[in-house]
Amino acid sequence: MRLLATEPASIAKILDASIKLYSACFSRLWGILSILAVLYIAMGLLTATLQPDPAAPQTAALELLSENLSLILAFVMVFSLVSFVLYAALIYRLDNVTNEREDSFSEAITAGFRAFPSMFFAAFLYMVAIILGYILLLIPGLIVTLSLMFYLYFIVIDGLGGYRALRASHSLVWGHWWRTATIFTVPMVIWMAVLFALGFLMAFLAPADNQVLMQILMNLLSVFFMPYFFALGYVQFHDLKLRKSGSDLASRLGR
Repeated sequence: MRLLATEPASIAKILDASIKLYSACFSRLWGILSILAVLYIAMGLLTATLQPDPAAPQTAALELLSENLSLILAFVMVFSLVSFVLYAALIYRLDNVTNEREDSFSEAITAGFRAFPSMFFAAFLYMVAIILGYILLLIPGLIVTLSLMFYLYFIVIDGLGGYRALRASHSLVWGHWWRTATIFTVPMVIWMAVLFALGFLMAFLAPADNQVLMQILMNLLSVFFMPYFFALGYVQFHDLKLRKSGSDLASRLGR
């Protein structure tokens, strides 16, 4: 079954292809998603543990934070390392499913470790660029956020380094920013509406002392829905490449 188009597609076809890719690869992502689920459960439990008593003075929250600072930093480091490796492994498996290549879980994790240094460096530059963009104004921040987001795919699929991947992502999206924004906004709005509805329902049904459990359940739901956005990014990554190659060909023929 062909999952990707051979020529630039409409927004509706891209969304349809992303759903098909998500369905085709989901059964091969259980190992990756299970580890991510454990991470998110740990994050929820850590957040609950560090939650100060609402009746306590404001200084109590700062004291609790300072007392557990080493624990928080250790968790952030482990979370960053494991999540980056798993995200890269997820993209690796998406690419293999699309191109009908067989792989194993260990191969995907190995690919994730290989991509980690470049991904970590690119993520650091990405966050710096986003922060600077939002400091300037909201609009530059939004432009940078979207235009650089495909660096993950360039690192995992094309083997680029961190800085080159960010530049390649910017070049890829340039000229198609609004179209790309529309493609991601449609499912994001739907997902946010689902989360809002679930959050409202849980807050209404669950007692106050069960809110932590409800938050963990919502985090788990997010983990297992997350591959769809990676699949959507993969399809849009491919479509933008087709559009750029077509633009380059048209410009050369016009000379």
